[in-house]
Amino acid sequence: MKFSNFKIHTYKGYVQNNFLIEADFIRNSLGRDIHDLKLTAVTHCHPDHQGAAVLLRDKYKIPAAAPRDMDLWYSGIGGRLQHLSDTLQSQFMAKQMKQNPKSESLFYKRLLHPDYKLDDRSPLPFFSDWEAVSAPGHTSHNIMFYNKKNGLLYIADTMISSRGKFLPPVPVLFPSAMKETLLKIKILKPEMILFAHSDTPIIPYSDEMIDETIRRINSKDSLFIRFFYLLSKFTGEYRRNKEHR
Repeated sequence: MKFSNFKIHTYKGYVQNNFLIEADFIRNSLGRDIHDLKLTAVTHCHPDHQGAAVLLRDKYKIPAAAPRDMDLWYSGIGGRLQHLSDTLQSQFMAKQMKQNPKSESLFYKRLLHPDYKLDDRSPLPFFSDWEAVSAPGHTSHNIMFYNKKNGLLYIADTMISSRGKFLPPVPVLFPSAMKETLLKIKILKPEMILFAHSDTPIIPYSDEMIDETIRRINSKDSLFIRFFYLLSKFTGEYRRNKEHR
């Protein structure tokens, strides 16, 4: 998709859609080499959203921006267990989706130590037309990225689209916070939603997609889904944040 000052490329990742935003200076002034990338933007700590950020920084010196307290999710003994659980869950899901025929390892450094720490409404470094939007629910330290000028919102794991249906992610560890996040999208009213997990990466926004997702949060989960929830509560951050929600 082309806009007045940048281009968005979408391509299939391990278990998610990836988005590369190519600015004018990279396309016209530079050679679009990997070293010309200015930033990796991380929305939360899960393997399919953080996994390559440390590698890109170590290998190519590309800085990373992420939620301010994101590393707390995988801190301590409980965090180590959660990191192991989340990584194994991601590998399992990749196999179910038949996107991992060679069973590649997903293990990565659990703590990012971001170069740029983002709060709610922080502009994205080097790309000030994008801003972070706090989006707890999936974990306690999720963000989305919003470009008001072009009406674009990258929602990461805030919502999933599958076969024409709109679903909450697995898990929703903080249901009340997740519903508040979804209602925040209604207030923003973006023109287009950029999905990390969807058959179609970019979908025109409608209030109905939010309403449908909230209804599903309120419905009873299957035993299969509840099993995954049990594997997502090792981190001390779950208990600390649950007490305040």
